[in-house]
Amino acid sequence: MAKSVSMKEMLPSLPDEKIDMLAATSVLQQQATEIRNQRPNWQPYLQSQMISQDDFDFINAYDNADSAGRSKILAENRTQAAKTFPSLLEHVSKDQTIQYILVLIDDMLQEDRSRVEIFAEYCAKKREPVCGQFLNLLNGSDGFIVNMSARIIAKIACWNPSANLLDSSDLHFYLNWLNEQLKLNGEYMQSVGRCLQVVLRHDEYRLAFIKVEGPSTLLKVLASRQVNFQIQYQLIFCLWLLTFNPKFAQKMNKLGVIPILADILSDSVKEKVTRIILAVFRNLIEKPEEPNIAKEHCIAMVQTTQIR
Repeated sequence: MAKSVSMKEMLPSLPDEKIDMLAATSVLQQQATEIRNQRPNWQPYLQSQMISQDDFDFINAYDNADSAGRSKILAENRTQAAKTFPSLLEHVSKDQTIQYILVLIDDMLQEDRSRVEIFAEYCAKKREPVCGQFLNLLNGSDGFIVNMSARIIAKIACWNPSANLLDSSDLHFYLNWLNEQLKLNGEYMQSVGRCLQVVLRHDEYRLAFIKVEGPSTLLKVLASRQVNFQIQYQLIFCLWLLTFNPKFAQKMNKLGVIPILADILSDSVKEKVTRIILAVFRNLIEKPEEPNIAKEHCIAMVQTTQIR
């Protein structure tokens, strides 16, 4: 049997998926590009006392700076940044402006992952949940606001090396929300898949996703054959991440994962889809702790291949 390979070792061999949550074909990303060009006038918000002078001074300077300027502003005003962005989301009611603020936050984190610490440090001192504001936005009706908030939550939850920034109840709410979005199979499906590709790299989050029956949903969507190859790839990638939990890898074929993926494999014309399915199959052989389970998986793979 081949030597077992860790997730970190295998990720570089999958160059098509850098887990950066950016994709030219994503509806969310296309809309974000448009929103960046719709810069708000912050002066009326100050004049109407919807935002404070400190918040105005920060956002006005930050919004008009280039990349180097933004880095300098954040370095010199970490606390103010952590205060201003949530404050704006709380006090601004216009959807178009909220969309813009979320894009600013997402871009800020995308430029430098360590900036998650700006929010983590401030909220730790205040004893407030880091993702509270964004979790509340998941209850909204604007598709862009809801899905951009979900994207930011994924980054905050996974890009902070020093702390677990989602407590159990918030994590359950977030993963259950993602699971429900999978069932809807709507226009933001690709963005939902991207969020899962980020959070499922952490075993604690894998276990929580299993508890909300997320793997069953992934397989139902894949079995329906009603998604395009890109989403198909993303969802199978999520299954691959789940197989890095040995106990779950042992139980996985009880959900029918092998016949479902074998069926997709037989029709696949995209190399990356074929490659990620084979990566799942490899883990289903290598990761189970009981040899008999690995043997059963091997037999199931052979049988499904022969049937086809």
